[in-house]
Amino acid sequence: MEGFITFIFISALAIFILSRVLPYLLAWWVRRRLSKMSGGRNPFGEDFGTRSNKVREEGETIVSDDVKRDKIVDSDVGEYVDFEESKK
Repeated sequence: MEGFITFIFISALAIFILSRVLPYLLAWWVRRRLSKMSGGRNPFGEDFGTRSNKVREEGETIVSDDVKRDKIVDSDVGEYVDFEESKK
C-alpha cells in the first residue's frame, strides 16, 4: 500500500512539474523552428527600434527621389504616371 501511495504522489508531482515547464519548452521549440525556417531572421517582422514610428496624415504625399524606377512602357507610347488613389 505504501508503494502505491508513493507512486501516486510521484506521478502527481511529475504531472504538476510538466504542466509548469512544458509551455516554456514548447514556446522555445516553436521559436527555434520559426527561426530556422526564416533563415535566422526575426520571423515576426522588423525589430521595434528599426522602424520609424512617424504617423502620416491622410492625403500626405510621399516623394522619394532616391529610388530610380525603370520605365514600364515603351518610349514611343507616352508618359507613365504611377499614383495612389485616395479614400474620397
